[in-house]
Amino acid sequence: MAISEPRRIKVRGADVSGIELTTKALGSISGRVALEESKVTECKGKRRPLFGETLVTPWHNEKNAAKDKPQFLWSLGTPTIPDKQGDFILRNLAAGQYRFNTRSFAKYWYLQSISLPSSIAPGARTTLANRPTDAARNWTTMKSGARVSGLTITLAEGAASLNGQIKSAENQKLPARLFVYLVPAEREKAEDVLRFFVSLVSIDGSFALNNLPPGRYWAITKLAGENESNVLSKLRLPDEAEARAKLRQEVEAAKTEIELKPCQNVTNYSLPFMVP
Repeated sequence: MAISEPRRIKVRGADVSGIELTTKALGSISGRVALEESKVTECKGKRRPLFGETLVTPWHNEKNAAKDKPQFLWSLGTPTIPDKQGDFILRNLAAGQYRFNTRSFAKYWYLQSISLPSSIAPGARTTLANRPTDAARNWTTMKSGARVSGLTITLAEGAASLNGQIKSAENQKLPARLFVYLVPAEREKAEDVLRFFVSLVSIDGSFALNNLPPGRYWAITKLAGENESNVLSKLRLPDEAEARAKLRQEVEAAKTEIELKPCQNVTNYSLPFMVP
């Protein structure tokens, strides 16, 4: 609820009257982190993630951010760590559109899904009334003072890792700001934003990708523009579906496919230097 009332304030020793202050309540989203274990033999005995080492961060849609709001409002919605039961609350959220970055430091676990009940997911597109809304693929719209519950972040056991080297012609120097992209090869995963990965290639041509869901991927190298920043964040933005579809066409044409098994660590992988 908005509150507006005349107030008398003092600015640098001078009385200023008639100033009208308007305050609006900030919103919150409560949820939980769920763990889905694997029954695959290769994953037995792997360390489970600790809720205390899982970080959930609300990120607002900068393109849709209201121009009349002071910038400090967006910094009020800080990252949070779930409690011992996996429950968490994201507080002090200004009205706007949000997505939820999640980081876990357990090597053999990956981010499987981020969802909200379709009946309460504000502003999200749904196809089935009783089907949870994909909060990774869609923005979640928060109104002033809204209290949203039911956000579920699922971490699944079975993550793989990929470490390798870019293979270039003899004496060929790799360009700066070169990235390795992994894109889901399975058609049913084509629109799963959590299956798109990118890693900056080091000066020596090495790269590393971790916490990867098992499955089939296409891999490719790609240059980033000088003014292009936050490459991974942009790749997974809800409104970058067209860019992801275009990228998928590029990597499919390159025909460099790799299949990752549950809890597999692939090392010394050689990826040809190829820029579409």
